[in-house]
Amino acid sequence: MTINNILLLFSLIRPINSFMIGLAVIVGIAIGFPEMVLTSVSLFGFITGFAISGYSMIINDVYDIEIDKINQPERPLPQGFVSIKLAISFSLILLFLGLASSLFISFYNLAIAGLFSLLSWSYNVWGKKNGFIGNFMVASSMAIPFIFGGIITGNLSILIWSISLLAFLSGMGREIIKTISDIKGDKSKGIESVSITLGPKNAARIASLFLFIAILVSFIPIYFNLINFIYLPLLLITDILFVYSIFKISTDFSQIQAIKIKTIILYSMLLGLITFLLNSMVLF
Repeated sequence: MTINNILLLFSLIRPINSFMIGLAVIVGIAIGFPEMVLTSVSLFGFITGFAISGYSMIINDVYDIEIDKINQPERPLPQGFVSIKLAISFSLILLFLGLASSLFISFYNLAIAGLFSLLSWSYNVWGKKNGFIGNFMVASSMAIPFIFGGIITGNLSILIWSISLLAFLSGMGREIIKTISDIKGDKSKGIESVSITLGPKNAARIASLFLFIAILVSFIPIYFNLINFIYLPLLLITDILFVYSIFKISTDFSQIQAIKIKTIILYSMLLGLITFLLNSMVLF
């Protein structure tokens, strides 16, 4: 296998997305017990989140290969650069790695990791076809890693629940916006996405509502004095990007705009993750 083929195979896990899931576990640990961040437990937590997310991304590409031939024809599987057999084998390796890493932490964390894996599989088999339910499942998978990290330390604080809710709400907004960009391919497979059943304009409105509520939730840590004033500007930048996303998708709910906005939201969420990680390492 050439280096190019390895890179194409690795791209299936959507490295940025999977890195964010692993980082979310670290954030959950940092909030509960910052001294644990530089330990092997934290490393196992990151690997669990990263690997299971990678498994989920690959399984999604395998199930969506026909849809992606329309929506994302440049992806490795639709182009035939990576075989389905190789992709599935890689996904199973990642699943085993993620579950094994969680077992090194505790049986309880293994149970949560198993639930996370099952949720991802169920989404691809059943959830994706059922519109809003599928969006809910994906958004939930964005919130679980924080709780997973909190459970490692035994500290499920207000801050962890707030960040989990923030991740869920922004994830719902992003996933619904994503359905706008995927309309053509989803229609071909009979998927009843929010954008198909209600139209892209209403989908944009619903997504904007979730993002707006996410902005409100972001003030909970400020209200309870759980974030150091040094990092307030970073949190506010995240909120400003959400406001920008709301404005843009509300005025232009085209496929091209949806693709741009879902990318902006992804990086906004990454900035939020970094903000809360830095804050937890300094404030506590």
